[in-house]
Amino acid sequence: MGHSALIRAARPLATAGVAIAALASCVAPTAQDRAYLAGFEAAERAAVPFAPITDTKPRIDLRGAYRIQRQLIMRRVARGDRVAGYKGGLMSQASLRSRGVTEPLVGALFGSGRLDSNALASLCGYRKASFELKLGFVFARPVKAPPADGATLAASVAKVVPVVDLPDIAYRNPDKYSAVDMVAANVSAALYILGNEGEPRGLDLDALKVSISRDGQPLTSGSGRESFGDQWDSLARLVRQILASGRRVSVGDLVITGKIGDRGWLPPGNYRADYGPLGVVDFAVTPCAA
Repeated sequence: MGHSALIRAARPLATAGVAIAALASCVAPTAQDRAYLAGFEAAERAAVPFAPITDTKPRIDLRGAYRIQRQLIMRRVARGDRVAGYKGGLMSQASLRSRGVTEPLVGALFGSGRLDSNALASLCGYRKASFELKLGFVFARPVKAPPADGATLAASVAKVVPVVDLPDIAYRNPDKYSAVDMVAANVSAALYILGNEGEPRGLDLDALKVSISRDGQPLTSGSGRESFGDQWDSLARLVRQILASGRRVSVGDLVITGKIGDRGWLPPGNYRADYGPLGVVDFAVTPCAA
């Protein structure tokens, strides 16, 4: 059973900021694209790893990868899901250098993937479940033009919430994949858990200390500044990428920035993510019954 049935989910590149607004138009997928989409969805349903897009299209660029991602999203929405926001990928200078790009990647979050604090997260449908500590920004106003900076964008944000992202690193080789592969796989989006508390006014998000434990044992910790050194600047960069990819930020959308601390794998257990003044996110991970 794939994520869509759960309670809800190359050639070196110079930049992720290429002109990809053409994705907003309806571009019919090629035969190779259709084969990838069918294989990706079949692997998701069967809960088995999938072959990355560069296996069959080694010369595909980010423009092509976003076209495929758009098709994945459209097919998901046609089955009754909805886009609830966006997540960033490669949101540190070191991560960008490791994949040979200069701007963060964008993937869609689905409404069916949302869980709230104290939820049970099943491993059914996961291939390689992981966790990442992040911050989420809930928008009170639509954003139609690229923001000049984070300070300008802040006026459009209703609140900041803790988010524990639970991506599925489902590539056939989870240690070898490119930025193009990430985009074509929707940046591994699956479940994500929202905290119940919003941002205390005046909180320094970059100085925020965050940690997570499993069954009382510490796993990782970090600070908000790990996302490009500045949370609001990270958000502005990500929103510019969302708009460049032909999409928009609407009222109520959730946009999550880069990871805080190290990514970790996700065995069953009881987890607590401590976001200090933003509160805690408690959740339990359960195995998939045979």
